[in-house]
Amino acid sequence: MKKQLELSLSGGVSKEQALELWRGLKTPLPLKPEPIAYKHKGTTIDEDGIRICGSMEFIQAVMSRLTDLLDFESGRTRLGISFSEITCKESGRRMKGRYRCAIQVHQRGEQAAAMNAMFSKIQSRVKAK
Repeated sequence: MKKQLELSLSGGVSKEQALELWRGLKTPLPLKPEPIAYKHKGTTIDEDGIRICGSMEFIQAVMSRLTDLLDFESGRTRLGISFSEITCKESGRRMKGRYRCAIQVHQRGEQAAAMNAMFSKIQSRVKAK
């Protein structure tokens, strides 16, 4: 279900519109991120992904609500995770206790997918014994 949003001249959406969209969502919607192509070059800012910033407690609370994403750490896809302390743009110093966590789904290469499929079959046989 895709709702059309009214964009401002700069491409923004009003807070009211965003809240209306958010409140109107039926939960939970299926999670279907478009994986980033294997060996993708360049920026991924326009790809499906999540960025969470703040205290470790806040990031962990949000991540605990996103556990469905863990299913994408699989034989065919992998999770790209960048997790670090935030750096202040003005001073260049790290901001103690403030973090940034970015998560995206990437396609695995054909060789890795084939190897993972083979190991998965072997593990299934071992567990069956």
